Amino acid sequence: MNKTNFKYWQGYIGIIIFVIFNTVAMFLYPGGTILDSNTDGYHFFYNYFSNLGEWTARNGEINTVSAYLFNSSLIVFAISYFSFFISFIKLEMKAINSKWLNILLVLSILISILSFVFIAVFSAENGSIFLHMVFVKLAFRSLFIHSVLQTYVVFKIPEFDKFLSFATLLFTIILMFFLIIMDFGPSPHASQNSLLLQVTSQKVMVASIMIYFFFQIRTALRVS
Repeated sequence: MNKTNFKYWQGYIGIIIFVIFNTVAMFLYPGGTILDSNTDGYHFFYNYFSNLGEWTARNGEINTVSAYLFNSSLIVFAISYFSFFISFIKLEMKAINSKWLNILLVLSILISILSFVFIAVFSAENGSIFLHMVFVKLAFRSLFIHSVLQTYVVFKIPEFDKFLSFATLLFTIILMFFLIIMDFGPSPHASQNSLLLQVTSQKVMVASIMIYFFFQIRTALRVS
């Protein structure tokens, strides 16, 4: 396996670490949601991923292990994706002769990845919730800009299979709806149903990122 192929292949490790670490973190989370501090354990459709990264769980208990697992998995995944993308864009640059487009692709994903890292640094707890939300919004907005650009690029490159092209388009649409729900949907603090909607949309978005990254890796390995 050459060096470039490893930069693609290591993306699978990033996905696996994120999934395993967060699964374990969910089992170890003490309990509590933003609306009910009396719940036991992690409720998949009522607890945000960010709840895992809080050093004190919503029920008041210490949450050190889950916080370390969530925060480290987010940082590892961010580094893994950026390492992948630096090599991936070289494939795109061979087919798309546009300096400014390449700059925008790199800049948008760099801002998104750094924002995801800062999501881990600043937890969703009271003392840092403002910065946490700033980086959440920045991460997904810049990712949306990046995915729109990627949609244009992948449809222009004949070496990329049509499956990746339509997967990129679908991912962009899902991300757009997620942003609409996050920004214009009901506040998660309003009711249990509102919390259910917001948390479920976040889970769908995170799953979409993992699945889309998987297919990007597969295409990169095939083309390279």
